[in-house]
Amino acid sequence: MPITQTEIQALFNRFGAPLAPYALSSPERREGAEVMVKALWTALIAGPEMEEETWKVFKEQAHLEDEDLQAVKDCYYQKMKPLVSDQQLAALRDRYRVKKKE
Repeated sequence: MPITQTEIQALFNRFGAPLAPYALSSPERREGAEVMVKALWTALIAGPEMEEETWKVFKEQAHLEDEDLQAVKDCYYQKMKPLVSDQQLAALRDRYRVKKKE
């Protein structure tokens, strides 16, 4: 069964919630966290190659220090990614027409 836009929004909000504590200290950090959540959401749906590319971008363009990048990676892999089931991920990939690489 296809995933609805309402379900996607609710899932996205739950997915991004673990990064919320990082965003509370200032408006700049909040904006940065929002950008990060969107990038991580896209990477999640696109797959492991996009995840790796996202870490490179965070390091090279967002200028995250190694320890900060590791903290984001830990949050993503331990708290954010597990919130999306394999079934939900398959529905998202179908919805956004993401093709697996052969």
